[in-house]
Amino acid sequence: MSTARILCAQGELPIMVEGTITTEDENGLSIACGDDAKALELGAKVVVNVASEDGTRRCVVDTNEVGPSGERTLGLSHQAIHESDKRDYPRLHAGLPLRYRSVSSSEATAWTSGDPIGGDWIEPDPYMNFSVGGLRFDCTDGLEKGSLLALELQVGEEGKMWNLTATVVRIFDAVGDRPRSAAVSFENLPDAARDALSELTLQIQESLL
Repeated sequence: MSTARILCAQGELPIMVEGTITTEDENGLSIACGDDAKALELGAKVVVNVASEDGTRRCVVDTNEVGPSGERTLGLSHQAIHESDKRDYPRLHAGLPLRYRSVSSSEATAWTSGDPIGGDWIEPDPYMNFSVGGLRFDCTDGLEKGSLLALELQVGEEGKMWNLTATVVRIFDAVGDRPRSAAVSFENLPDAARDALSELTLQIQESLL
């Protein structure tokens, strides 16, 4: 089964969700997702990137249901399928240069106030899943769920570096050639940084369409 990434920028805040295709035909597809997919409303227009395909699909959310096992499933109908220009493909996944380290609450307060903090910082691969609510990035250290992090994040190739804090909400174990990764939820995100992430998401969706 192929994995898929769903992007919606219709609402007030852009939404990006990952899942696994369970069924599909010429009319549409069903995708098993995590609970973050609950934010996708019926009738929402989305862009779907399937891992095994070069192109993109434009779809509409027809159903959004939780099954007996607690797994959420989206039912999407096709509107259009676009071939990808492989020369442009790398630009569709703009990297987010990032460094992070675990901090105490007092260090987090100092960091968001603009004060420098020492310690060992880690720089993961900048190509990551992101939304205006958080990030998911590769991590090879011993991060644990619930850890408080200081983040220094750049939005866009020439964007400003932002001092943020976030909490680790989930750890994904390494699977095959995919490394261990962490999903974090922003705790302190300046309004201007949120606007920059929203604008980047909209730019990506425009490129996909």
